[in-house]
Amino acid sequence: MARLRQEEIRRLLGYLRKRPADPGLLAQIEDELRSDYADEFLREPELLVHFPVLTENLIVDGSQWQLRIIPHAHLRMVQHGVKLEVVSTLFQRFVEYCVASAEIITSGPYTIFGRPEPRSARLTLRVDVDFVTDESGAAHVVTVFIGRSGSNNAIEVEL
Repeated sequence: MARLRQEEIRRLLGYLRKRPADPGLLAQIEDELRSDYADEFLREPELLVHFPVLTENLIVDGSQWQLRIIPHAHLRMVQHGVKLEVVSTLFQRFVEYCVASAEIITSGPYTIFGRPEPRSARLTLRVDVDFVTDESGAAHVVTVFIGRSGSNNAIEVEL
């Protein structure tokens, strides 16, 4: 049981108000977000439908990467005020770091710790890398989670 901070509630409600929704449903969500069980409510499928999967395509060192931000990660980004560009920048730095240090990125889980910009807040990304082939060559599909998640065998990288 955990309450959310006021700025987190404000960000989530601000985002939800920009999306078409029933005002009664929005009031019900607001009540849940202000309750003692708000942290548990953030995992509910009824709330996650308002945070669709985001995709971002990047080209880093000649390779195409597609970031898939799952609904729960999207919700956490809104909750903590993290922009998609920040996640993309941190992931791009991760790929550049691996290329510069001759580390091969393989399929599997990675935990990336870093600051997207100097003196910015530290961010933890948990990503699952899947490689797929498309018509132009190799495209890399990456599922992004925000914060640490349940994978104990994740490769950790500090940027």
